[in-house]
Amino acid sequence: MQIQSVSNASFGRKPSTKEMQIYTKSVNEGLKLLNKQVDVIIHNSAAPAIAEENTGIGSLFSRTVQTKLIPFLKSHGITGIQQEPNGLRKLGDPSPYAPESSAKNIFMIPLEKLTSDKYGKILPQNIFEKIVKHGNQSQNVNYKQVSSDYEQALRIAYANFKKGKLLHSEFNEFKSTNGKELEKAAIYRVLDRQYQAPWTEWNDVDKYLYSPRNPKEKIITDLHLHLLKTKYAREIDYFSFQQFLIEMENKESNALAKKSGIKIIGDSPVAQPAADEWINQNLYLEGKAIGCPPDYFSPDGQRWGFGYFKPEKIFNEDGSLGDAGKILKAKYDKYFESFPGGLRIDHIIGLVDPFIYSVKDAKMTAENSGRIYSVGKYKKTQDEYSNILEKIILKSAQEHGLDKKSIICEDLGDPNKPTQDVMKKLDLSGISVTQFDYRGKDTPQRNVIMIGSHDNQSFIEYTQQFFDKVKNTILPEDRSFLEKIKNIFSKTTLDNDTKHFLDKTAMLAEDTAPLGATKKQLEQYKKEIRHDKKKFMQASFAELFTSPARRVQIFFADFWGIGKTYNRPGTTEGNWSLRIGSDFENDYYKAVSEGKAPNFAQAIATALRQRGLTKGNEGLLKNLDSSAKILNE
Repeated sequence: MQIQSVSNASFGRKPSTKEMQIYTKSVNEGLKLLNKQVDVIIHNSAAPAIAEENTGIGSLFSRTVQTKLIPFLKSHGITGIQQEPNGLRKLGDPSPYAPESSAKNIFMIPLEKLTSDKYGKILPQNIFEKIVKHGNQSQNVNYKQVSSDYEQALRIAYANFKKGKLLHSEFNEFKSTNGKELEKAAIYRVLDRQYQAPWTEWNDVDKYLYSPRNPKEKIITDLHLHLLKTKYAREIDYFSFQQFLIEMENKESNALAKKSGIKIIGDSPVAQPAADEWINQNLYLEGKAIGCPPDYFSPDGQRWGFGYFKPEKIFNEDGSLGDAGKILKAKYDKYFESFPGGLRIDHIIGLVDPFIYSVKDAKMTAENSGRIYSVGKYKKTQDEYSNILEKIILKSAQEHGLDKKSIICEDLGDPNKPTQDVMKKLDLSGISVTQFDYRGKDTPQRNVIMIGSHDNQSFIEYTQQFFDKVKNTILPEDRSFLEKIKNIFSKTTLDNDTKHFLDKTAMLAEDTAPLGATKKQLEQYKKEIRHDKKKFMQASFAELFTSPARRVQIFFADFWGIGKTYNRPGTTEGNWSLRIGSDFENDYYKAVSEGKAPNFAQAIATALRQRGLTKGNEGLLKNLDSSAKILNE
């Protein structure tokens, strides 16, 4: 079996201004006809920066993103950028899905803006340039270096801010609204640095600082808390200052979103922040945590270690919100306020019927673990499974001017019936991932379709692996007449890898071929997909647009044709560090011409023909074909 390489030689030039105008207009017209919305998934850390402003980590608030990346994405018909959870990262842990507190990720602060008049040049230019020298030493994020650089820069910026007068009234107003909550998160960070151990291992005074177990202990903790507030007053103020900068930039980003038409979409992790659990211990199930049950991939289950609220604290007996329910409501209010583009909800099953296990037992058993709302004293009726989504999350979205279409529910994995029922009942958007052999043709209209997400290998790696499994196999259409006769009489059965390859490529050809294609044309198209990785990838991107799904999402590694994995679940080495290059425009056009990245004009034209939308759209298709050819040069 002969297969062409994915990296064909090409020019990969950027279209001229006139060519780009035709391309953008045609892409937008095609998306409108197909009733498609396209988002790109870019985590803050992965965002690009020009060399002169590269601090070693990206930010969607950066000047590069706001003045260069967003116009570039807009020219390709993109209307949304989905980011990662924006919670404050734990010290030494780059994962955005296990936040330290509800405070926000300080690496989102665009340091280059602190050198500007907007902030009174509170960060000296020479300090910024020193950080940029570090940032340009590696294409990936070096979190150890970034943490050190940001600590130095923000300390200096804070000291200069306090000396000046600019934005002081705004900062004081911010603290009057958010001060109490941020104070608790700041104290947690101070203690966490001192102990360098989980809060469950702290001494009793610090461990129960906000959750004293009796009146006598409360007297001691109140006194200790007063001493901590006094001793670390400046540290608490510095912590609030960092959050103030993020809030300022978030407002600017949302204003730009209204103007540009590209909105930022948030991400809500299933994990409750460690600091929140420490502060509200009486609201959480004791000795229990949320995780995943044993299955084929994880025989012992997944022990995430995140606390879960006591169900009776979420809703009162009369159906009103309990203390835990109010915390959840406030959490989603902040999300929808920060992200007018909507929200992705991680592990939606965790809000419908979470799997709870005992942290004290070494193994998960039927006696010490299970779906909390399906068995035992907390068992719900069918109608009650949707309570958290209906009465808290959807209500919060509605109050912020958003509807259910702005919510994406990550429903991959265990096909839990209560969750499926709730999704159907509320008509919520799930996720269909074609790397998991989800057929685009079968995708519900309400779903989001994608080739892969942050937890998948890049599409280039997937394609290489997919073809490698059959590289020594003679496919049926390549067999000689004698081999075909021999195969009939020997009744040779196909191995699983070959059968998978043949089935997937056959479905891909059927689902992206023009409407009315003859059997001969279909067979030829199928053969091309099976023998040319570039054709396979082009068809796979087109499948996103031929599917019924109204919303398409493309992960940044696949958008730019980066053949590297961003996150490998179950490991920590090298995760969350991949970035988009500073020359991202030329990188994209080069990748498209090499067949490594999506050619939107080509994919949309393919979808229009597959849908039979050719009549009356001849001019549009001509322009799309012309644009596709230019991008493929």
